[in-house]
Amino acid sequence: MPPPFIQRLKNISLLASLVAIPLSTHAQSWQFKGEGRFFSAPTLAGNSILAGSSAGHLYAIDVQSGQQRWKFSAGKEIATQPCIAGNTAVVGSYDGNYYGVNIKNGLAVWTFKTGGERKNGGKGLWSMQPATDYMEDPYDFFLSAPATDGKSVFFGSSDSSIYALDAATGNLRWKFRTSAPVHGGAAYSNNTVVIGSWDTYVYALDAKTGQLKWKFKTGTDTLYGGVLEGIQARPAIAGGRVFVGARDAKFRAIDLATGKLIWTYDGGNAWISGTAEIDGDHVYVGTSDSYLLLKLDAETGKEIFRNKGGGYIFGAPAVSKDLVAYGDFTGRMYLLNKDSLDVFRTFDTPGRKAHGTSLLDRDQIDFLFLAKGAIPEKYSTTLLVIDKLYALGPITAAPLIAGNTVFVASTDGTVYAIPLPNKR
Repeated sequence: MPPPFIQRLKNISLLASLVAIPLSTHAQSWQFKGEGRFFSAPTLAGNSILAGSSAGHLYAIDVQSGQQRWKFSAGKEIATQPCIAGNTAVVGSYDGNYYGVNIKNGLAVWTFKTGGERKNGGKGLWSMQPATDYMEDPYDFFLSAPATDGKSVFFGSSDSSIYALDAATGNLRWKFRTSAPVHGGAAYSNNTVVIGSWDTYVYALDAKTGQLKWKFKTGTDTLYGGVLEGIQARPAIAGGRVFVGARDAKFRAIDLATGKLIWTYDGGNAWISGTAEIDGDHVYVGTSDSYLLLKLDAETGKEIFRNKGGGYIFGAPAVSKDLVAYGDFTGRMYLLNKDSLDVFRTFDTPGRKAHGTSLLDRDQIDFLFLAKGAIPEKYSTTLLVIDKLYALGPITAAPLIAGNTVFVASTDGTVYAIPLPNKR
């Protein structure tokens, strides 16, 4: 994944050779085929699943039948998980707008124009060649997913701002400036909005006024030359603590009231770009290049268990009474025993079934294997590799567990509804 440094790729290849997990597949009860790719997580709204696509559509899909209820169209890709505020779903698009959409009929309630939305990037990204060329970050999949307190919605923007809007009208309540684009999702708790920026800071703002309560600086991404080193994940808030990962390969617990660091988990050579899920005394979070789903002690940050999959994890896991579900970049979704993180079921996208044998090395992503003789340091090689991986139908979004069904969206343009087994 990220930066194809030769030594780093050798390390990834070594890691990939260490684990082999016996897996089984499980049939879906329905599948919905949309236009474009689904990068962001779906959201449950009444009897509908809402999912935004790279073709610029927000779909409402009937939970039971998988049939389309309605479709809302923006000007460009919808790149956020929908946030539900009353009868309104709020999403952000690369057309530079955030939209409030009526969840009953799909009609626009309001439109708010930001200063513009774009993918992050830089010259000679991650020391790739040619060093003088501007390169978009191919793993900057998301815009800032909104959060709500019921009356306002909060989100960040590529214009380096954090916004609060009236949820009913879309009118601006306040605006706070950061030093870089904000693509991390927002979280809300106890009159506090918490959000991370590409400037490496986690910000805590007063939800009513937008005044800064505190900011916390994450570390420098020394693995990749300090380029695009900030925060891609939405923070999770529980028990008076903020849990957030960053591209400095660290995952942290921060005191919500004071902004003081409580503990740090070191992810080694892997970004921690996905949102964590908190379940009682435990934290579940995924990593990128080490392909891990981690179970940590919420009080201390100590690792309890790990599950090693086959590819990068960008979405949050979903946690229910007795299971954890997560998807990875190989097009596979894992269902794990929540206590032990043992695998009891997997689901493979059609692309994974068709192309997994040819594109994966021992069921895992290996950059050099996919590059097949191309020059690893070139940006064009990274684009070549990621295009190959898209044939697998990668899962970059968090699954959604509702009742006895898990819903998962894939970059193959399909939302799958998969019944959970009775015994697990």
